[in-house]
Amino acid sequence: MNASLIAASWTVVRRSGLLIPVAAAVLLVGATSHLFDDGYAAQVLRGVGVLLACGWVSTMDDPMGEVAAGSMYPRSVRSLARAVVGLALIVPLWLGVAVLGEWRAGELPLFPLGPEAAGLGLAGVAAAAGLRAWGDRHQPSYLAVPGLVALAVGINSLPRGWAMVPFQTWGPPWEAAQLRWAALALLCAGLLVAALRDPMAGRPAQRDGAS
Repeated sequence: MNASLIAASWTVVRRSGLLIPVAAAVLLVGATSHLFDDGYAAQVLRGVGVLLACGWVSTMDDPMGEVAAGSMYPRSVRSLARAVVGLALIVPLWLGVAVLGEWRAGELPLFPLGPEAAGLGLAGVAAAAGLRAWGDRHQPSYLAVPGLVALAVGINSLPRGWAMVPFQTWGPPWEAAQLRWAALALLCAGLLVAALRDPMAGRPAQRDGAS
């Protein structure tokens, strides 16, 4: 990725819905930081993770996709560049909140919530990329973001034997939840790779004059 592609990707991302969830996450931390000492740091970090995941989903929006289709960069490269630019903004913010929560909450393990944030983010981005690739939607976040929010709510409603957000942060239930999040992240990463794959890749070039 060269500088011009990164600059163009930032222009698109900046005009998308990324900055609104990021600002909401900052406001959430500012409004609830006094609760970190009372054992609510994990809940705040989870809320921040959902908001940032929603913001990351918006990087799959490609409102100028029909115009950009004639550029030297295929859709997969443009989508990947926007996703990377979005990550450059949301990952430091998530890590900053995790560091703050770890410092304020003492021994509460907050960094192990990373697989949860990654799983949610990849689920949303994979869904949006799939809608863009196979549904031909240039702004897939309009459907993917509500789906991601529904997924986050549904995950909190899973039965105890399948819990992905256990109350206790140690022992076999916690370890099982981490494995489930890792499995979800891997599954969604595979879907994302398939959605970003160039549809013309692997097809033989058509000769001039061939019917």
